[in-house]
Amino acid sequence: MLLCNDDGIRADGILALYRALAHRPGVEVVLAAPSRERSAMGHAITLGQPLFADLIQIPGCDAPCYSVSGTPADAAKLAIQALLPERPQVVISGVNYGANLGTDVIYSGTVSAAVEAAIYGIPALAVSLCVRDFHDERPPDYTYAAEFAAGLALRLAGAELPAGTILNVNVPELPAGEIKGVAVTKQGVRRYAREFVHRHDPRGRSYYWMAGTPHDGGNAPDTDVSAVQAGMVAVTPLHLDMTAHDQLTTLRDWALTP
Repeated sequence: MLLCNDDGIRADGILALYRALAHRPGVEVVLAAPSRERSAMGHAITLGQPLFADLIQIPGCDAPCYSVSGTPADAAKLAIQALLPERPQVVISGVNYGANLGTDVIYSGTVSAAVEAAIYGIPALAVSLCVRDFHDERPPDYTYAAEFAAGLALRLAGAELPAGTILNVNVPELPAGEIKGVAVTKQGVRRYAREFVHRHDPRGRSYYWMAGTPHDGGNAPDTDVSAVQAGMVAVTPLHLDMTAHDQLTTLRDWALTP
């Protein structure tokens, strides 16, 4: 299996995934992730300059670890196309520090690494830990999210999802015994209030700092946002086909001409 992320090759979340898979018989793991945090990169890829992939040693990890100079999508693409001797059976991206709910998936580097795998026809999932308080100095516990993702990846390896489909998994930051269950959900909507804080630097120049607060109200009960709010793991199938199929007939009726 190939492990990717957007938090960086040394992030606690990807190492938790490694530990969750390392003890499972017959599973070989390779890590390929950005050399530093590249959150909210979306599906950006590197063009016009070289990519570097350094094979590094990480304490406590015996798997090959490639530190990639580019984006999360770069890391997945490069590993699949050039670094690995054969295509991975499954790609897992994560465990991300923070939720990837609703419209977050548009910006998410975590989700994009999994999407890159799906472009090549490889089963993939993205997994995120929905951290409750980013100001808490205690490190988050990724153990449950990583174990859940590892088990789901093994199920995914033997499943037949439609081409171009990935699973987006969001796990509440709760003790394992307080998780209320697993919900298969649709993508919700996540909006942010006051996304930009306006400040001035010491020279008096204006600048803006993105610091929005998520507002998750108004989502239907069967969405990923509502499931996590209810203390459940949300598993959402996402598809690469972004066509609004229900609008094709409407647009054809416009009789568009050049």
